[in-house]
Amino acid sequence: MSKSGSPIHDTKMIITVQGREVAMQFTEKPNPQIALQVKQVLMGNYLATSSK
Repeated sequence: MSKSGSPIHDTKMIITVQGREVAMQFTEKPNPQIALQVKQVLMGNYLATSSK
């Protein structure tokens, strides 16, 4: 029988994007500035590739 306690949260996620492994590391405390920077980079890359 397993003991109940606080759940274990992984702070690292590894995904594969176009054949390359990408590791994402998360913190316990959210940072809105970093979220905004990531959003801007993703949108910029999307717009750059879609206009070609």
